[in-house]
Amino acid sequence: MIRERHPRGYYQDSAGAPLVGATKWDPSWAWAWAWAWAGAAGQMVSTDSDLNRFFTALLAGRLLPKAQLDQLRTTVPAGYPFPAVARYGLGLVSTPLSCGGVYWGHGGSMTGYETRGGVTEDGRAANVAVTMQPSQAVKERMDGVVDTALCR
Repeated sequence: MIRERHPRGYYQDSAGAPLVGATKWDPSWAWAWAWAWAGAAGQMVSTDSDLNRFFTALLAGRLLPKAQLDQLRTTVPAGYPFPAVARYGLGLVSTPLSCGGVYWGHGGSMTGYETRGGVTEDGRAANVAVTMQPSQAVKERMDGVVDTALCR
């Protein structure tokens, strides 16, 4: 249980259906589903600011030796559920930017919440979160918001 003030997440079975509170759902139920495509549900609770701080420190080389960071940044095509152009390493996703270059990060998806974001090579950082499981169109819009923030 999150003891401090926090956003509340919601789930909706279909358009027009009532909203169901998902804030207290235990993320461990997603283990089997998540394992099918990318691994276990991380069960991480954080803020956009903390994610920016973490990924900035990680990619600046302040958390791992260079050899380990290089391993994290060795990527293959990501596939679903990441954007088609994304590449996946050992826990890091590399996504091309419309203005050139890439950003590194790892979004999250859990019933009631969705996050996107990361850090560029020169240290620009952006994260965005929504508190309702979004449609594919909204996920693509979130990717666009991150791209816009990092390209300005």
